Amino acid sequence: MNGDWIVVGVSGCTNSGKTTLADALKEHFPGTVVINQDYYFRSEDAKEHIVIPELHHKNWEKLEAVDWDAMLAKLNEILSSPTSHKNALLIVEGHIIFNHPELRKIFHKMYFLTLNRTECARRRSFRVYNPPDIPGYFDMVVWPMYELNLKDVRDNFPNLLFLDGADDRKKIQSIVLNDLCGYLQQIK
Repeated sequence: MNGDWIVVGVSGCTNSGKTTLADALKEHFPGTVVINQDYYFRSEDAKEHIVIPELHHKNWEKLEAVDWDAMLAKLNEILSSPTSHKNALLIVEGHIIFNHPELRKIFHKMYFLTLNRTECARRRSFRVYNPPDIPGYFDMVVWPMYELNLKDVRDNFPNLLFLDGADDRKKIQSIVLNDLCGYLQQIK
């Protein structure tokens, strides 16, 4: 691994603003690379998927839904490459990145965006997924898995910075920028 990379994790509830925050950080810090967990979802016919028998639908909220080997290989490739800026940021963004046992070890800074159930359901209703959410998926899978993953993160990362994804985007971005700039000043 190249010591110049600072690995930042942006995780949290579905539709909480993770990608928006990652994009804002990329704009602010030259040389930033963003890796999005969503690009590593397995194909719909992958044998690794966990099926929810009651829904006859795959569980896209579980670790098995992501090709972690491919994602970790890409991260290692980036971390082994030279950076164009001192302390360049590698931002890893996704809803279950802090729940993966290997991936959770690489972060220098971690941010987790929360949402309450009502706001999460409202925002998710406006999104189109491939494959699409089926009736009952949010109540039976999305929200319970979020609560389970959130508990895991709270239990394992007591000093992680939690932010309310329902807050104003500029406010969230300002808090994270201040925190990240403070961290970068400390490691100079």
